[in-house]
Order: sequence, then C-alpha cells, then structure tokens
Amino acid sequence: MVTSLFKVSVVFASLCCRAEARLGVGTIALTQDNFRDFVGRNDKVLVDFYDPNDDGWQKGQADLEAAVRILKDNGYKVPVAKVDVRKDEALAKRFVPQGRQYPQLLWFRHGEATQYHRSLRTAKAIVDFVLALDRDPMVLVKSEEEARDYVPAVFAHVDRGSQMFKALEVIAAKHMDTVAFTFVDSPGDSVAWLGNNTAPEWFQSAATEALALEKWVRTKLVKSEPIPEDPELLVDAGSKVVVGHTFEETVLQKDKDVILQVYAPWCGFCKKFAPVWDRFATELADVEHLLVAKMDGSRNGSPLPEDFEWDRYPMVFFVPAGKKKPIVYEGNRTFEHLVEFVNEHSSKPFEKRQASRLEEAVVDL
Repeated sequence: MVTSLFKVSVVFASLCCRAEARLGVGTIALTQDNFRDFVGRNDKVLVDFYDPNDDGWQKGQADLEAAVRILKDNGYKVPVAKVDVRKDEALAKRFVPQGRQYPQLLWFRHGEATQYHRSLRTAKAIVDFVLALDRDPMVLVKSEEEARDYVPAVFAHVDRGSQMFKALEVIAAKHMDTVAFTFVDSPGDSVAWLGNNTAPEWFQSAATEALALEKWVRTKLVKSEPIPEDPELLVDAGSKVVVGHTFEETVLQKDKDVILQVYAPWCGFCKKFAPVWDRFATELADVEHLLVAKMDGSRNGSPLPEDFEWDRYPMVFFVPAGKKKPIVYEGNRTFEHLVEFVNEHSSKPFEKRQASRLEEAVVDL
C-alpha cells in the first residue's frame, strides 16, 4: 500500500476509538435490483462481495463498518457498499474473477469495475486501500528528495502535456494502491524507480508507449527469485520453471496454451500432487501447442494480480494461446482429470497420435 501518501497510521490511531462509538454511517446493502443504479450515480464506490457462510464473516463485517466510520470521520465521502454473494450469485459471477476467495473488495470508478480486487479484512487495511485509491494518479513534487517521501515510487521529469506524461498517467491509474507515481513538471522525459536507500534506476527504453513502461514497472514491483542461469534448472520433471520476472513472457504466449501450477514446497497437498503433475508434464511433453509450467508461489509473486492471484496451494491456471485471462482448474487432482481439462479448453485439438496415447495412459491408471 502507498500509505505514506496520506500518513494513514496517524489518522487511524487518532480516530479509531471515536469512530467505533458512532452509529448510522455504515455500509449500504446492494442487490441485483439496485446495484447498477447505485454504482452508476456515484463517481467512486467500494463494494464488498462477501459470503455470510464464511467462518470469519461477522468479524469481517464489523471491521468493514469500523473502516467506513473512520473514513467518514476523516472527511472522505466515498460510499462503501456490500453484496451478499449467496443471495446475488449473478453479481458475484459477473464481478469477482473465477477462483477468487471471498471476501473481495472491488473499487468502482465512473460506474465501471476497476482491476482493484483485494481480500482485506482489518479496518486499517481497508482504510489504507480507500485512501490510496481516492486521489489523482500522478503526484506533483518539487524534487527527487520530495519524491523519496513516497518510496517505493516512480519519479519523472516530464511535461504535463507530453506523450510520456499520458503514458505514465495510464499506468499510475493501475497501480495506485501499490506505488506512487511522482513527477516534476518540466521539459524532458526521464523516468526512474526510487527504492529504499538506493540510487535511481532509470527507464532505458526509447519507447514511450504505456505498454513498455507498464512492463518495466511490473518488473520492479514483483517478488521474484533470480532467473535460473543454468539451463538444467529451467526445466524440472518436464515442467518449465517460472519465476516472478519471467512470469509474463512465459505464461502469456501467442502461439501456445500454458498450464501453470503455483505451489509451495512446504505444502502437504502440493507434495501429494507432485507425482501426478510430473507425470502429466512428461506425458504431454510432445504436444507442441502446450507448455506445462510451475512456479514456487511462496518465493515469487504475480506481476498481474488482477488476473493471477493465489491464497492457497496448489493452484492451477490454464491460459489459451493468445489470451490473457486464465481459467482456474477446480477439478480433482488426478492425471485423468487434468487431461480432460486440457482437452476441453485447448486452443486446438490434439493430433490423433497424441490423443490416442493419452487415452491409453488414462486407461492404464
């Protein structure tokens, strides 16, 4: 969170006790009937999609209400609403990506859902989240020294009317709760990454379009193990090894389907699943349009958290060739079910020889 932008901790501490005592300023319940009208007539809305059958939902709702009271006391007018996903399954399916666990906080802007999904369940975390988003994407500063108050930060010398500024503004709107985008309004187009106690790391690409800049920013933000230098470490038991810094280029491919397992070495379910996955990777190694990959999710993060996020292990994502949105595998962790899943979602049919061999392998189980 970019909490340094707002000195949230001080505000939270000073208002918490007083806010807890106030009543009548809580969340607004939304249903299928009033949802579209409500988010449409409010410039910004935070919506909590929750499941009342979850064990911790009562405490979670109390924390949400406390966060709303703190925000109101601090002068913020962003309305906070909630949707019971048991009563309104259609809304949940429309706005909460497949595989996400409840509760999910979703930020709406101008009546449309943004990419800001978070599973937050303390009053302070929710307050931080709202304050990070309820602001202009770009922060005007006078110097690099002032920009360092917001570390981690992107820092630019850029003219407000330039193409570079427009590109930065687009990217900043996608990362408002994770990093501050600061700028000195001056001629030039230099952009740097500012980290804790480190020298500026300059953006070297000649391209000024948003895509090049955004990929550079994601690389700076994502948690990652070092990229393996030894070719033998790039493949493990038939699976392509992915780390945070190679995630995007490996998982999103134009001409290959990719199936990715995100695991943790300490997870018992992952250890039980490992022989099944290794066999699956080996048996499908000669399918040219399919790449089987795996990543240690405890040591690497997702550069695309709006689409790829995990809060349990193992998780399996399937991305058809040329697509960016994954299909989350929810079936039984067996070789047979994995093969059926890939067959169902594959971007192209398996060759007859491959299909026949896989059918034999399934029968042999």
